[in-house]
Amino acid sequence: MMRVVTWVDMVAGSVAMPQRSAVTIGVFDGLHLGHRALVSRVVSMAPGLMPVAVTFRDNPKKVTRPHRFSGDLFSVEQKLAALEDAGIELCVLIDFSGNFSKLAGSEFVSTLVRFCGVRTFVVGSDFKCGHKLSTDAKGLESIARALGVSTEIVEPVTLEGDIVSSSRIRSAIENGRTDLALAMLGRPYTLDLRGIGINSDGSDAMAALRGRGVVEPAPGIYEATLLGSDVKKDVEATLRLDGTVLWPINGWSGGVEPDFLAFGPKIA
Repeated sequence: MMRVVTWVDMVAGSVAMPQRSAVTIGVFDGLHLGHRALVSRVVSMAPGLMPVAVTFRDNPKKVTRPHRFSGDLFSVEQKLAALEDAGIELCVLIDFSGNFSKLAGSEFVSTLVRFCGVRTFVVGSDFKCGHKLSTDAKGLESIARALGVSTEIVEPVTLEGDIVSSSRIRSAIENGRTDLALAMLGRPYTLDLRGIGINSDGSDAMAALRGRGVVEPAPGIYEATLLGSDVKKDVEATLRLDGTVLWPINGWSGGVEPDFLAFGPKIA
């Protein structure tokens, strides 16, 4: 089972940390194919090095670019579950507060080396960290080298000639291209209904997505699958202009509200 520790507890020395680890760092929103290339690399270094992911409870763009951020692809619970399924053994979870955002890249890297026993960093070529994102992948490599730590810089994964990225996936979903999002995610775009809440008018269930901080698919009708408690049900889900998603209650046999709604292709 993957262990989750907070950055605050790590630097306070109040939790047990590995003596030797391979660490990848990122927001990992959606844990798409590009993210999985990083994760699989650190996982491949076990058991000699413990595979560790350093990530954020909330996307930093909610703080740095709130008006340009259209929503999360994953709830934090989904992200942690996906990292665990991918083989990560320890996750360091960061609260991107005002204080953390001012941390210099060199201090961020040296803190991880000191407390996490890092022997290898694995990051994407577009990696940036530190105050005002002033430390890029090459900068991290230089800092790590001075600390006696190696760095692997992984080139982006591409699909149809374009780089797979969380922003490209958000755009695909917002334009109704849930099929393209699936190709880049390696799985359907899936809403975590547990944090959204479900209402009913007697024949349809509905969840209001607007203002919930999730990416809204384009209005229309989608093939979809409800998931929960070892029960799954294929349905047609309708996205309305007001950001509400509806699906027929008929046929759901979970006995409780479903936990997730996975989007297939847009059909109308």
